[in-house]
Amino acid sequence: MIRKTFDELKLTGKLPSPSGVGMKILQLTRGDEYSADDIGRTIMADSALTGRLLRIANSAQLAPHEPIATVSEATMRLGLRTVRNVALGLSLLSTHRTGACQQFDYDRYWSSSIARAIAAQHLARSTGLAQPAEAYVLGLIAEIGNLALATVYPEKYSSLIVTCGARNPHDLARMEHEVFAIDHAEIGALMVEEWGLPRPYGQALQLYEQPGRLPADTATDVDGFVTVLRVAHVLAEIFTTPFDGSDAATRLRHAAQLERMRGMLALGSEEYYALCNTIAREWTECGTLLNVPTLLVPDLSLLGARPAGSARSGAPDADLPELPPSGADERFSEAGGHGSGEGLRILAVDDDPMSLKLLERHLSKAGHQVIGARDGRAALQIALETNPQVVIADWMMPELDGIELCKALRRIESGRDMFFLLLTGRGEEDRVVEAFDAGVDDYVVKPFNPKLLMARLKGGQRVIELKEKVENDRQIMLKQVAELGLLTRKLRTAALTDVLTELPNRRYVIKRLEQEWETSRRTGRPLSLIMIDIDHFKKINDVHGHDVGDLVLRETANVLRAQTRTSEEPSRLGGEEFLVVCSNTNVDQAHVCAERIRVAVQANTIRSLGFEGSVTVSLGIAEMQPDMPGIDALLKASDDAVYQAKGNGRNKVWRASSARAQSKSA
Repeated sequence: MIRKTFDELKLTGKLPSPSGVGMKILQLTRGDEYSADDIGRTIMADSALTGRLLRIANSAQLAPHEPIATVSEATMRLGLRTVRNVALGLSLLSTHRTGACQQFDYDRYWSSSIARAIAAQHLARSTGLAQPAEAYVLGLIAEIGNLALATVYPEKYSSLIVTCGARNPHDLARMEHEVFAIDHAEIGALMVEEWGLPRPYGQALQLYEQPGRLPADTATDVDGFVTVLRVAHVLAEIFTTPFDGSDAATRLRHAAQLERMRGMLALGSEEYYALCNTIAREWTECGTLLNVPTLLVPDLSLLGARPAGSARSGAPDADLPELPPSGADERFSEAGGHGSGEGLRILAVDDDPMSLKLLERHLSKAGHQVIGARDGRAALQIALETNPQVVIADWMMPELDGIELCKALRRIESGRDMFFLLLTGRGEEDRVVEAFDAGVDDYVVKPFNPKLLMARLKGGQRVIELKEKVENDRQIMLKQVAELGLLTRKLRTAALTDVLTELPNRRYVIKRLEQEWETSRRTGRPLSLIMIDIDHFKKINDVHGHDVGDLVLRETANVLRAQTRTSEEPSRLGGEEFLVVCSNTNVDQAHVCAERIRVAVQANTIRSLGFEGSVTVSLGIAEMQPDMPGIDALLKASDDAVYQAKGNGRNKVWRASSARAQSKSA
């Protein structure tokens, strides 16, 4: 059901993903076997990304000497790792920096993602638990499922965020399942798979928020990814949570979290806190490079100077070290941009200061919002940051002329929708066809007639309004598709889910079993079933009533959910019977699962409605055999094994594969 739900989300066309260049960077940087030339060639395929990277490299802080003009020079000055990280961050940020989900904090999402990525990379390098480059990418996309739900269902997810409040990820995932029939971790794992990244990435995304849970079929390096992600996630939460230096409760909570993570990594105190402070500094620097808001993080070694909980009740400040100012007054800034007046948002570009000033004056007088730029390279950067509706540029300019600027903008998604008006000299009229081939929408000859310019702009405004109407209609259609898909999933979930236990029902499990049967026939992989029957269930109903009977069924279902792994899918067949489909599992492995379930059910004490006690179950195991004609034979074999278990004293696991039927009793 999860895969089908994800496929429906893809049909909306709104799932977030890296740009084409970003995807190449993801593929290129899976390991450390890449060079500066590889990164440079990949980045230069996106002129907008190239421009922003060069601007970072030429910033006053980083480049006090000769200006940098190529990606190769930027790589030499910034370092290969920094260029790789910044390029990947810019690629992901470029199209998903803001969105329509009002309660989703986009600034904090990206700030936290960058902090988690940097932390994961450093932790992987220091502990050897994972490959650092892979850990960086994994940290960056760890919560991509949350962004996906906020993008596809902005209104519903905004309401869910308000309802969920500050609850833990388990509550959030449960509520996501109730509303969308899929949760953020499942979406993230499937998106990673869709991007062609290694399978352990997706498994780690599903597991890092669930301490103690590891599936039976994970790859050997998943444990390392999960551990690194768990610690990196905690560090990111601490970095992005502002608190006053006098807030003892927050300091104690952070100290406890830091110490718990240190124990998980088995690092010495001095080494661990030095590493945390290094991560915090690099996060702040990277945030500046990417224009992502960050907070000032205090020296974390001071938080860990005392064991968590050492403060005396009622006088916490006496036991806590003084911290430097934490920057608690800093807040994540709102997304920048122009106000929404009646006029157009126009970027005016001309290397002649007098011509530019004249152009700006006429446009402003007509009621338009105008930003000026004196060369094409500066104009490209401003266009990326402000997303103007119209670009009016002179043809002949140094560094990047009007035609080259137009070509650069047309190569990126946001630039394709900008109305581009070219200012040409009379001697350039013969080359106007070249300008239109490059993507120019219209042109005006210099020195321009203000009335003619405004007339051209009115034509451009009609084109812009038409494009916006088409886009609005498209968004409405996509929203309707998403809503219809959500309704369809809810109806399908209701049809395939047992109302009482919330486990998949008989209809679902039979379809699922047919799929697994065909897969096993085709691949030769083993397939096993565990049939489960609650012992003396009729007596429970007769003595204690059906309310208690329903409670027993729900509690048994909860145990099944807790004790089964990713390759073991529990369901309710009906009455007091349950079934676990064990894909790629032989009878010995299924026996281990069955015994684990039997012991857990017996140990689970049920207290409610005047009933206190536990129940037992009888379990029958059957493995798919070459001579079996279909799933009915496999179901019959497991059902017969259950009757054998009941006939031999109940509370047993019985195998159908042997006439002697191996068993284990309580």
